[in-house]
Amino acid sequence: MRRVKRTWLMNASLVAGGVTFQLGACSPEGLVNLVTGLNPCNSILNCDPQAFAFIASDIDGPGFYEEDPFCSFPPFCTTAQDPIFGGLAP
Repeated sequence: MRRVKRTWLMNASLVAGGVTFQLGACSPEGLVNLVTGLNPCNSILNCDPQAFAFIASDIDGPGFYEEDPFCSFPPFCTTAQDPIFGGLAP
């Protein structure tokens, strides 16, 4: 029974380590990006995930952005024009 438990713990730790390196791109910077890139809305906090993604994208004025190629000023476009950040402004 102890051997089975030890085998399960060893396999679980190997799988957890493998997933961590896969998601973290095998570097400490990748793990930091994994943690800071999480969107806490609707899992930890009660907020709009689309609004959180817009705030985290560092878009600060009109222009063409790689994050949102559909609209020149993302929060003020309608949802039909901009499927990424459209419809956030009242």
